[in-house]
Amino acid sequence: MLTTLAVIFVVGLVLAVFYGFSIVMRRPPTIEDLTTEKCTICRQKYDKRDLVEREVGDYKLLYFCRVCIESLSRDCQTSLRTPHQQQDHVLPPIQP
Repeated sequence: MLTTLAVIFVVGLVLAVFYGFSIVMRRPPTIEDLTTEKCTICRQKYDKRDLVEREVGDYKLLYFCRVCIESLSRDCQTSLRTPHQQQDHVLPPIQP
């Protein structure tokens, strides 16, 4: 008797989870969901008009905010100004 009640409870719980999931999935996106996106680097939400959009491959879109772009630019400029101490990643020229 107790096992039957436990099975009925578990089956009812699974059905309730699937029913709740289907309700959530049928919900249409809000206006905010359609007009905002997260920056790929800092993960903060911005309006899509304030982000730079780059496509990688056929389908993946990356969004970058102004703060992250300026930070990357500064990092790039400082790394170009200072000579690199180690160049282990550079391959030697190919000998014929």
